[in-house]
Amino acid sequence: MTVFKKTLSALGVCAALLVSAQAIAANEATLKVTGTIVPAACTPALSNGGEVAFGSIAASTINNAPAGNGLVQLGSKDITFTISCEAAASVGFKMIDNRSSSAVALSASNYIVSPFSGGTAANQSYVGFGLGLAPNNAKIGAYSVSIDGGNVTADGLSTATVISDDEGRTWRTAGNALQVADNARIVTVANTGSSTPKLFTDASFPLKISAGVQTASILGSDEIEFDGNATLSLVYL
Repeated sequence: MTVFKKTLSALGVCAALLVSAQAIAANEATLKVTGTIVPAACTPALSNGGEVAFGSIAASTINNAPAGNGLVQLGSKDITFTISCEAAASVGFKMIDNRSSSAVALSASNYIVSPFSGGTAANQSYVGFGLGLAPNNAKIGAYSVSIDGGNVTADGLSTATVISDDEGRTWRTAGNALQVADNARIVTVANTGSSTPKLFTDASFPLKISAGVQTASILGSDEIEFDGNATLSLVYL
């Protein structure tokens, strides 16, 4: 009899615990807060279908490079890069050279003249984009991409050009900045007098593409076709 009573007692305790657990479960509910913040969709575009044409260049004009420079200068051409967003957003752009292995190394004695009066020449390799190879496999030359800072606009108004070389951690005003060829520089806009990127719906970046090529003695006498190719990509800030 004693053992039987103890067993009933134990069962009673288990039943009580079960009822208690059910009561607690019935008095609790879980709240989950979900959501996704999606930046406004922005679309990049280049004028003229993205093509910068230097046209036909007489071979005789590249026989001699200017004194102190190994590259014959071909001048510059204009193209405009635009960013259009569905709603106000803070967006910049990077560039990467898809023909980087063909770029002639730029230096103090191998440079591309600035398209701006008194501007700094493109004399560092990281601002030189490749033009492809000649039939004899010589590197044709290089081109630079300059932002025409004085004519950059955002939502129809003049604005400052700012750049970041550390993934957007710090920014500085740039004026007529050179874009780099290794996808490391973000370019965007800021209010005049500020270096902090601003929100915009539409921005326009006039670009000047300046080219320099090696001399005919290096490139040979065959017909040469430029094959420059680079990708501009958006960065949401």
